[in-house]
Amino acid sequence: MNNFIGKLMIAVLLSASSVSVFAHEMWLEPEQFITQFNTDLKAHIKVGQNFSGEKFPYIKSETKSFKLFLTQKEIKLKHRDGDYPAIKSPLTSPGLYVLSYESVPEKVNYASFEKFKSFLEEQNVWDNWSKKNPSFINSTINEIYTRYAKSLVQVGSKSEEDFNTGLPFELIAIDNPYKNENEKGIHVLLLYQNKPFANSQITVFNKLNNKVSIAKTTTNNDGKTLISLENKGLYLVSAVHFVKSESKSADWHSLWASLTFEQ
Repeated sequence: MNNFIGKLMIAVLLSASSVSVFAHEMWLEPEQFITQFNTDLKAHIKVGQNFSGEKFPYIKSETKSFKLFLTQKEIKLKHRDGDYPAIKSPLTSPGLYVLSYESVPEKVNYASFEKFKSFLEEQNVWDNWSKKNPSFINSTINEIYTRYAKSLVQVGSKSEEDFNTGLPFELIAIDNPYKNENEKGIHVLLLYQNKPFANSQITVFNKLNNKVSIAKTTTNNDGKTLISLENKGLYLVSAVHFVKSESKSADWHSLWASLTFEQ
């Protein structure tokens, strides 16, 4: 699949949706989050909302980095434009594998200021933003966005931990969600530019039997929060940060972090 077709697929998906582009999450979803070694990891890039979305191939021009780690050591991945699933890699050893993805910044145009405002309200940052930027209220909004996604895959029973993979905006599971002692909840750390990011809204999606529940929490002064894992199923943890853009092509830059695992 070439770059043109990949771009076309994304354009069709977003234009067909009744929800504006800002409402779409991007996450990594392995076909198996828990498996044994000497099998193959197959993981998809997914875009959608409420933890339901479409699968997309690996597109080089859309990707700044896509890495796989075991015991904090990078495993060389062989990417080809159009790979579907987006990631395929043999799992030759037991342990906690960490997938880490960073997209190339993309530009988005809001149809109206009200849609932009709704996005900020959804992320619980509208009050703070509007106080600091009154001159931009009701103006044309030019924005770029970048995705920072991670996924945790448990292979065998060897217990290891998630870690800071170096993404500019990153969610880290301080506790391994696959350990029995953590089955009721784990602590998550949010980093921005390698520093704890306080008072950020964290959205937690839980999907079981195609039913999705959504919970929200906020990081403390140390950038940490507790995620409840009372329910089984797949988990998508996400955070959004909104800053003034350093690019001349846009006024604002939204950064999206996500983390997926299974319980």
